[in-house]
Amino acid sequence: MSTPSSGARFAVIGGGLSGIGAAFALHRAGHTVELFEQDSVLGGRCGFDTLGGRPIMMGGKNIGRHYEQLREFIAASGHRAFEEFGINSSQLINDELVTLDNPGIAGFVRHLLRMGSPVDAARMLYYGARVRFDERHRFLGSDYFGAAGNDDVALGAHFGADFGRNVLRPLTVRLNAAEPDEVYLGAFGVSLGMVQDRYDQLVDGMQPVLDWFAGQVAVRLNTRVDRLVVRDSRVAGLDASENGGPTTFSEYDGVVVAIPAYAAAALLEPVIPALSKALSEVAYYPSTVAVVQYEKPFFGSTVRSIAFDSGPCSAAGVYGVNDLDIVRYTFSGREARPVPDAQQLARWIDEAETKVRNHLGGPPVARVRTETRSWAAAHCAYLPDHAGFRTVVREQTESVAGLALAGDYLLGAQLEACYRSGVAAARALVA
Repeated sequence: MSTPSSGARFAVIGGGLSGIGAAFALHRAGHTVELFEQDSVLGGRCGFDTLGGRPIMMGGKNIGRHYEQLREFIAASGHRAFEEFGINSSQLINDELVTLDNPGIAGFVRHLLRMGSPVDAARMLYYGARVRFDERHRFLGSDYFGAAGNDDVALGAHFGADFGRNVLRPLTVRLNAAEPDEVYLGAFGVSLGMVQDRYDQLVDGMQPVLDWFAGQVAVRLNTRVDRLVVRDSRVAGLDASENGGPTTFSEYDGVVVAIPAYAAAALLEPVIPALSKALSEVAYYPSTVAVVQYEKPFFGSTVRSIAFDSGPCSAAGVYGVNDLDIVRYTFSGREARPVPDAQQLARWIDEAETKVRNHLGGPPVARVRTETRSWAAAHCAYLPDHAGFRTVVREQTESVAGLALAGDYLLGAQLEACYRSGVAAARALVA
């Protein structure tokens, strides 16, 4: 592990991409950093696993062409091979399989008009243009989507019911594990930015990058932070327990809390109760992923992914552009709650598999192996008036010197937004 020659001493709580972004930015600025992660691996909700000995990611894995800061971090680790993830986009609408594969603007407008009213289509195009021509709208906190008066009612109320079900829902269940009536306009720019991007994935996954990172920054795995220590309105350090052992105090010049809002609320409640209350109001919803390998290709070259308009399975698609025999099923949205037990999940996989096969045609294909992962709080669905929320968070955080926050609830849930929030927290801490 390389050691900076000078600088302050900082701690980062959380080993997801938000914490990694903060720790790496502090390290590059010449400071000594320790990263605390209560799990046995880095990566947070990337969800590292193996399928028949092959490394896979059960959570976020696709890297957009607009993911500038995350791509810079990956490049710093050395040459990494990417493969395009530009698979066909199909969805079931009223039990009909509709495929949109680069339809062009005219084809996209016709699709929007089929899905809802001209007012719905015009509003969607207007929102999309705001995102396309202003990078800031791809993240939470933009001066348009998060403006007062825009963000006080659910997203679904801005559109008709059919348009909400057929156009909005595939976006909100994918990014937020939520229905259109459970998220707000302030977060909609993030969803639109997601669908306007193109994606790649790392051929060898993210694990080699994180292994390299752990050689740059001191990482303490299996370590739970029990208490943030504040004295005279300044962070003094933290109490932590490693591998279930005794709690010990460590002194730091500053701390970045880079964990989900609900976890940050629990940690901060004894020292900044007003900030804890604000964080506790951020909504999170569960999600379950199953990656299934079949004995031969399950999808074909014409359709390689399907978004569903109902049922617990929100989407099914090939794991990689050339992995037609490996299917990733995602279970999210209102019908996928709560997190299923093993028997219920097995039924959900059977039902989703049958639904896909009925629309693609062909005989049944035998499964070779299956890996599953459930998160009780997988996706952030935010809250109304996100701008007001950010103001409270900023004011309360600034009331304690040496404290900064990062996480999916600040800039957005996509990988780039999480990483950027960590970098922003590091910069705020040393400003």
